[in-house]
This record gives sequence, structure tokens and C-alpha cells, in this order.
Amino acid sequence: MNARHVAPLLAPLLALVLGTAAAAPDKCQIEMMTIPVRLVESRPVATVKLNGVPVPLLVDSGAFYSFLSEASARQLNLRLKPAPDGLRVYGITGAVQALKITTVQSVVLEQAELKGVEFLVGGNEINAGIMGVLGRNFLSVADTEYDLAHGVVRLVFPKGDCEKTSLAYWAGDAPVIEAPLISYARNDRAVRVPVLINGEKVRALMDTGAPSTALMIGAARKAGIAEADLKPAGRSGGAGAEFAREWTARVDRFELGGEKVSNNQMRVTDASDNEYGMLLGLDYFLSHRVYVSRLQGKVYATWNGGPVFAKDAAKTGDYDQRYAAKAEAIAADDADGFARRGNAALVAGDPARALEDLDRAIAGRADLALAALRATAPELSVEPFLSDVFFLVCRRDHPLARRRRPSLAELNGQPLIGLARHSSVRQALDAALPPGANLRAAMAQMHARRDEAPQALKQFDLWIRTHPRDLQLASMHGERCWMRTRMNLEIEQAVDDCKEAVDLDDQEATYHSFLGWARLRQGEAAAARKAFDRAIALKPLAWAHYGRGVALTRLNEPDKARQDFEAARRIAPAIDERVRRAGFEALAVALKRPE
Repeated sequence: MNARHVAPLLAPLLALVLGTAAAAPDKCQIEMMTIPVRLVESRPVATVKLNGVPVPLLVDSGAFYSFLSEASARQLNLRLKPAPDGLRVYGITGAVQALKITTVQSVVLEQAELKGVEFLVGGNEINAGIMGVLGRNFLSVADTEYDLAHGVVRLVFPKGDCEKTSLAYWAGDAPVIEAPLISYARNDRAVRVPVLINGEKVRALMDTGAPSTALMIGAARKAGIAEADLKPAGRSGGAGAEFAREWTARVDRFELGGEKVSNNQMRVTDASDNEYGMLLGLDYFLSHRVYVSRLQGKVYATWNGGPVFAKDAAKTGDYDQRYAAKAEAIAADDADGFARRGNAALVAGDPARALEDLDRAIAGRADLALAALRATAPELSVEPFLSDVFFLVCRRDHPLARRRRPSLAELNGQPLIGLARHSSVRQALDAALPPGANLRAAMAQMHARRDEAPQALKQFDLWIRTHPRDLQLASMHGERCWMRTRMNLEIEQAVDDCKEAVDLDDQEATYHSFLGWARLRQGEAAAARKAFDRAIALKPLAWAHYGRGVALTRLNEPDKARQDFEAARRIAPAIDERVRRAGFEALAVALKRPE
């Protein structure tokens, strides 16, 4: 897996973008392919057709190769084969487990069709419906422009005398950041640049797949950030099997290619990689327009305005907009363009600008919201509409049945039938989904919130069985345990689920608390107390304190029980009512406050 695998991808793209061969022009000219990108849970996603099926892939400049999750490969009916001997892939959280390879016969990237493309298969899943990773074997076949604030990535093909030309063609009078690419080999396509952190030299990997910028702990120490300056901020996962601890810290000064940013709040992680000491993540790409020139071996960038890093709150007067590059206009009828830019602004922390773009996105088209009866069910939440797929369901003999993408004009005047929530719509959706579809996780959670145990258990079972290496796996085991525990169903299996969640993620206090309540259902007060002790040691959860109070009452330790009940009520004053509504009224003995 190296640069020799890039060459077969390059020829079809060149043929499409550049057309028939012609003499190179004397002056520098560029041709480009534009790839629309939408942001999904702070991750840039492009839709690529694999064997004719639209597949959402994470646009990841930090990934050396393109990946599919194992569940996605099965869903696409792809044949898997073992990875070559000696092939090891490492992320910032360790080695990718159970690595395999598959060949996709047809890959359509915008207008270009590529034949017989290999993908690696394995690693943790990204969730949010993202089925894999579009890595540097695609993104680095040419120069690459990341204009994520406008929702696009461009593959750029320079022609003519471009070796000394500034390729930040959009910059106008705005200052241009320039930095050399750090390369360790001729075929090295990682986007590494030299930066200064508090005056110390650090290598940074420009990584669109990282939701926010992070310093490695070794680089932070080198830059003079003391242990006392680190504030715990949880953990993070990646492609590997492990987790990395995280903190936040104040960084006095960041410098890249002439750009200087002072007084920054950044993530610090104990993930380690000898090739770099910093990840410049999506926050940096949203605040800059970035051009990676393979021809010149350098990176160009301009500032878009506003905060540079995600952890920094925007304050009026902090940023001199005179130094920002002027945004290019979006055509008035380009609703998707406005939606993508609005979505990017929302992720970047500018809701006012996001609403302005989203208002313009919906001004020229009708959006349909179909609710079963009244939209008052407690599991429903209302969110701003960005972009989604609308499915037209009709009889085979309907005039629109043969239309792959019917327009809104064609739908005008057609009767729309909304079916009640107890109709067969959900059963039809269930039957239409592949067993390993990511949507089954959301369906399981929805049914669990509605206390629809048989339907929820079916979806939990299908999803868990087909996602053995998903980062969400511990959470799904925990949620299945909690539903069974609340509803007093199959308590032995609930305990097994909670144990599995704890085994997968021992540092999550909620799973220990769930296990404690399941043990209470079993009548195992001592085991419940032990689980609650562990939960509270990790995080003082109201539910864990309350549950331990119940366990201590059963163990005839009323004074300690009272202290736990009081602690629970300090954290969550409405905890008594929440426990009652969750189904534990018969289990708890202290639902009423003492007079």
C-alpha cells in the first residue's frame, strides 16, 4: 500500500479534468474537480458511489489510504480477503485490528469512474452514518484545495509553468500563509508542516479527519505547558483499539507560515506519534482556505476570519477582518451551496451567519416535514434542516415510479399520505434495511425511549452483532442494559450487557451506574454497592449516588444511605421524580424526602 496504488486513480481523473492531451501552456493554468462536502457531527463527508451505491465517506487528509468499516463492506456485499503479510496500520490510538482488503469494481467520484479500486477494511467505525474514509490515495492524486468553509474540496491539476506561481489564486489582497511540506520519502503524501508552539519547533499534521486541533502531550511539555496547566477533558478514540486521554490548556502563541495567533485554548492528548507533535484539525480548516501543492512541495492558506481554533470563543473586536480573504459569492439558486456553507458556519461556532445562509438555502425550494399525527412524542427533537434524502414511496404503476430523482415541480399537486405511528411504516423500514445498517442504532434508541422492548431488542441485536469494532459498541450495550433494567426484563442479560459495556470502556461512569441498578434488580445489594462505588469514583453521578443509597439501605447502613440520597438531590434536585418515572418506584425505598 504505497504510491504505486495512486497511479491507477490518477489517469481517469486527468482524462476527465484535462480532456485530450495537448501541449502544456506557457503560463500557469489550473483545472479542477470540485467535490461537494457536508459536515456531519463536525466531520467533512463526501458521497462517493461504490458499485452504484451512494456511500458517505469521511474526507480525511490524515488517513494514508481509504478505508471501509467491516459492517459497511458487508452491507455492500463486498468480498474480503486478508491484508498482505506485514501490513500494519496505526492511528493515534493504536493499531487497526483485524485488517482486511476489498476491491470495489466501480468507484464514481463526481464525474470520474474508477475501476477496480482497493479499500482497506477494518478499524473502529465513525458513526453518524459515515461508512468509511476517503484517504490520501484519492485526495493526493493531484494538488488539493480544502475550502471546507464553503463545503467543497477541489482536486487541482496545474498546467504550464506553475513551479514559482502562488497557487492561492483566490487570495486577492489578503495575506497568504506559506509553509513547506515536510516529507520523509519521495512518495510521502502526508500534509505535514512546521509550526511554532510558544516558540518551540513542532511538526504538525494537517488532518481534516480530526474534529479539532490537538497537541501531543510530548509537544506540549516541550512548549513549556506544565502538568498543572492541564485541565482534564475526557478521552477520545480513533481508528485503533485504544483510547487517548485528553486535557485542555492555554497556548500562548501559535505560528505557521507567517501567521501568528496568541492566547489559544487547545486540546492536549496523550496519543503519540513520532512523525508529528500536533494535529491541525477541522477547526483550522474551517477558519482557513488551504491549498496543498504537491508540485511545489508547500501549503498555501488564507484566513477566513473569526476564531482560528475551536476552543476559542469569538469576541467582538478580537479579530481584524481586514486580513481575511474575501468570500466568493454563491449563485442565488445554489441552495445546496448555501446549505453547505451554513452548516460549516454552524460547526465553526457562528450561528448568526449559519442562519443567514440556511434561510437563503430554503428560500428557493419547498421542504416537506411529515409528522405521524401530532409531533408531540417525547422522543422527537426539532433541529434546523440542512440536507437530507427524501424518499418517494409509490405504486409500481405510478407515473413517477421510474423517475430516480423526481423534482419538486413534479411532486406539486400529488397527494401526500401520512401514515399513523402504529402503521406498518416502521416495519417496512425495518425490512428494507440491511442487517448491519447504521440506522438500526437510532431505531433501537427510539424504540427504547418509547419502552417498546421487542422492537428495540431486535434493532439492538442486529446492530451489535454486525458492529463488533464500533466505537459506539460500549454505549449500545449500556443502553440495552439500561432499557432492560428500567423495564425489569431479562435482568441476567441486562447484567451481561452492562458487564460487556464496562469491559469495553472501564472509564465511563454511566456504565458502572447502569450495572449497579441491574444488580439492585437482582437483589444483589453488595454487588450493586461495588458498582456504584466505582461509578462515583469516576464521576459523582446523581443516579449513582441515589442507587448506592438504595443499596446501603438494604445493607442496613441508613446513615450512609441518607448521605448518598442528599448528595444525589444536590446534584439533581428532581432525582426522586426521575427515579420514579424511570420505573424504579417499587425498587427504591427513599422516593420521598424526609419531613
